[in-house]
Amino acid sequence: MENFSTALTKQLFVLTLLCLTSTGIETGLSASRIDKKAQALANQLAPAPPARTFNKKELATLGKRMTASLEILEKSYRTSGPAPESLISKALTFRKDMADYEKMLLTNALISNWREANARGLFDKDGKYTSEISKGRGAGDRMAYELIIPGEVFAPASNQLANVRLVLTAVRRSGPEPLDAREKATLEQFERMIAEKTNLAEQTNWENHKMNRFGRSADEEIYLWEKAMEEAGDAAQKLPSIRINAKSEATPTHATKYRWRAKCEILNHSSHPTEVKVEFWQIGYTWKKRDHYVMSKTEKTLKLRQNQSIEFDVFSKPEKSYKKPADDYDGLSKEERKKSRVRYRGYAVRVTHEKGLVSFSGNDKYSTAYVDPSVEDRAIERLPQF
Repeated sequence: MENFSTALTKQLFVLTLLCLTSTGIETGLSASRIDKKAQALANQLAPAPPARTFNKKELATLGKRMTASLEILEKSYRTSGPAPESLISKALTFRKDMADYEKMLLTNALISNWREANARGLFDKDGKYTSEISKGRGAGDRMAYELIIPGEVFAPASNQLANVRLVLTAVRRSGPEPLDAREKATLEQFERMIAEKTNLAEQTNWENHKMNRFGRSADEEIYLWEKAMEEAGDAAQKLPSIRINAKSEATPTHATKYRWRAKCEILNHSSHPTEVKVEFWQIGYTWKKRDHYVMSKTEKTLKLRQNQSIEFDVFSKPEKSYKKPADDYDGLSKEERKKSRVRYRGYAVRVTHEKGLVSFSGNDKYSTAYVDPSVEDRAIERLPQF
């Protein structure tokens, strides 16, 4: 078994090297045209964290992503190139969030599935994937996706695109079956891939959350703030001058886990350090009545030195979690619920100090009014929260 696994690993590395070096077909193509194709493919190849538990419904999602990837490869193959191997190699250069071993296994899965689909005529005249075999042996039969390593055997790989293969529907697994020699070797490789992904995630978490952009840890930042507070004396207790810079940055996509994302920067424009509380609300509105409601509320206590700024992201809940509460609030009929959509309005931000209100802002005048104390009948606390 060990020799088989080692041999398979070497074969996969050779395939990857071939992908990295096959550039002949790209001669004469503009770099921008190749980049657009590669970026489109890279968007489908976004890595997913290892699954905690096996979810059978995940295969349908993986199948859609694999189909979209194969169609991009087929289109490139039919038109001006580059060849599928080269396009995959180029696409993976855009995935800085993916480790090398996953890139190797994913390359193998994409090439194997595309070659199978292309050889069996699974693409129509427009290059769209169909599950019916149109040429060669088995014409008229259908193909389907399945996990190479079943989720019951190794759950962490059950949501990984590299773990998807095309098989004849007639021979697809219908229940638990023992792994053959090749699958056992592949299992070892997925175990290594998951270990590598876990280590990469831990390293990224450390870099993003333990250290700031100046290379200082949270403990070091607190020490510097306490020292600044001590040096400032009574001045540190004054009401500070705070500037708010915020914006809505992303709509629900696979990359944001189908959530709205906003970014907020708080700058201490005072001549002394301070400590403030930041409240950030994301606001939506209902489909029929167009009434506003709170989608999320984020609170943070920030310790800021003179002229220091702190930036953070704010996320809503997943888009679909607002659908039923908003529809219920509007009292929609069954037919209306089929047409209704979740609507995002914007945000409101309020910064307070122990001595009172410091600053407030919103994405427009209407949202800002929710945190403006002079507009008494528009307090954001009066809005329903879904």
